[in-house]
Amino acid sequence: MAHTIKLRRFAGFVNSFLGTTAALSTEQKLFVKRELLQSLSRRAVCWTVLVAVGASLLCVYGSWIKTSDSFRWFRVVWVLGFWGMATPMAAYLLKKTKALPKHASANAIEQMHWAWAASVTLTSFWWAAGSLGLTPPDFSPRPPYLKLASSGFLEYTLISHTFTLLLLAPSLRANLGSFVLGAVPFGFSLGSALYIHRPAMLGFYSTQLIGYCFLAWFFFYSQKRSYVKEIILDEARKRAEAAKAEKNLLIAAISHDLRQPLTTLGLKLNYIERSIKSTELVADVSNAQRQVDAMEGMINGALDICRLESGTWNVDVQEVALPSLLRGIFVNMQPLAEAKGLKMRLHCGPYLVRTDRPALDRIVRNMVTNAIRYTPSEQGGKKGHVLVSCQRRGSHIKISVWDNGIGIPEGRQADIFKSYVQVDNPERNREKGFGLGLSIVQGLANLLGHKLDIDSTPGRGSRFSIAVPFMGLIPPELREVQTAEDCDPDLTNMVVVIIEDNSDLRVEISMRLIEHGCYVVAGESSSDVIEQLRSEALASGPHLILSDYRLEHEDGIAAITAVRAATNVSIPALLWSGDTSSAVLRKVAVSGMTLLSKPVSERTLLTALAKYKPKTLTEGA
Repeated sequence: MAHTIKLRRFAGFVNSFLGTTAALSTEQKLFVKRELLQSLSRRAVCWTVLVAVGASLLCVYGSWIKTSDSFRWFRVVWVLGFWGMATPMAAYLLKKTKALPKHASANAIEQMHWAWAASVTLTSFWWAAGSLGLTPPDFSPRPPYLKLASSGFLEYTLISHTFTLLLLAPSLRANLGSFVLGAVPFGFSLGSALYIHRPAMLGFYSTQLIGYCFLAWFFFYSQKRSYVKEIILDEARKRAEAAKAEKNLLIAAISHDLRQPLTTLGLKLNYIERSIKSTELVADVSNAQRQVDAMEGMINGALDICRLESGTWNVDVQEVALPSLLRGIFVNMQPLAEAKGLKMRLHCGPYLVRTDRPALDRIVRNMVTNAIRYTPSEQGGKKGHVLVSCQRRGSHIKISVWDNGIGIPEGRQADIFKSYVQVDNPERNREKGFGLGLSIVQGLANLLGHKLDIDSTPGRGSRFSIAVPFMGLIPPELREVQTAEDCDPDLTNMVVVIIEDNSDLRVEISMRLIEHGCYVVAGESSSDVIEQLRSEALASGPHLILSDYRLEHEDGIAAITAVRAATNVSIPALLWSGDTSSAVLRKVAVSGMTLLSKPVSERTLLTALAKYKPKTLTEGA
């Protein structure tokens, strides 16, 4: 047991230097090998050229044996070996390495790596062979001065191994081959002399060589670890950019021209449905309204994805009463569950949490919608049900949406948070949604820093949870029962300025707001509404400016700024737009104005306006 603990401690010590690369996939390991080979090929060529240049200098300034003509030829052949053999071999291997197919096999890469190691080893061996032609060491009491004898050659070679370590770091086998096998000629030329006359120096040189081998091992794994980190980060970045580009292409395909008539159509259908009395016409209009709602859901979902990716979704984190938020969702979603024959329940304590209310509402609402959509009315003899519950877990409240629906296979659970991915909708039935809801849930959870969790079993159901910071309990005196209002908000006497260059849409919005008690000043530009405001004697207001972003001669931000400057009042304002480009979203975010995405339903528009109605108007009404 003690021995095992020591081994673990040693492994931990080693990993603190080298790190771990065991978690790589086969494809990533192959990619790392290829990158190390590419790096080795470039460095080995530089190293070989440096060795050849050093051999040329040594040929001129070295102290060569002169007792035989054969040693003169030895010197020439030694230098020509570098320029005529080692350097061309390195250039040939570099060319072959660059010519490797993009999807070369592991065997092909491994063979090329061994070829480089052999080339480096032979070059090192040939370099050390020069010591056989240099003047041998003189161990007399007063040896004469030598320019560069074989012993000095050995010392300078060991010193230059520092460059070898750095240049050949991507390959442990090349480094070890250069140090170990490349030192063999030194052993033949100097080993016996040092053993007899300078045994201490022989031990010192040997120890130095062993130290270089250890450093080679350390440098190689450090180099490999840096490549692994770089590759993993680079691949993650490329995947994120590719996914973002793919989604932005889809967003860009939904043009401003599509959103404009869709908004007009939705408002008109809503008005017709309330006005007509023919049963057949009511059914037809309701069907048309459902189509518009479906298109609105798709477009708004795509825009939300774009806002999340471009970083323009602003949040206001504060204390939120959880019961009222969840009760509102429950009241809205219960008719949908009942229409499908599902039993829906809500259980929540009097908790205060810290979050952004609209974002958390969107998260839970999307989870509930998803549960209702994928839960059959009856399965295995059991009635379908959906439960929304809250449980305290230390410093967090865990909000969970449970269902006994179809469930999700474990291998697909990570995919469901991707855009346009649906586990049980291969036919792309729009009644089952568009695959954006959970992607938005994931994006908002990341934005808020809330932890998202999923637990699902095929055929038994799923549980989606999100953990929200717990701030305390709602005081008892404030725990009255709250009910959702089904009636439209009261906008009586509210003065609204509308800036919209599409005349049909401008008329439709004006009519809807007038029906709900608003006083409307509408025009196609800022100058148009400014002129109307100056000619009309308003008792109060305007209370809100509602402007399209893309106008004919100006953008909505400039139009709102102009109206505010003309009235000398900081009037609250809402922008709406069908433009989904990141540049526009960022510009709107910087302006601090609220953006509504086209198409906008009448209910959404009225709810948004109600937030800006002054309390004095409410009290007066």
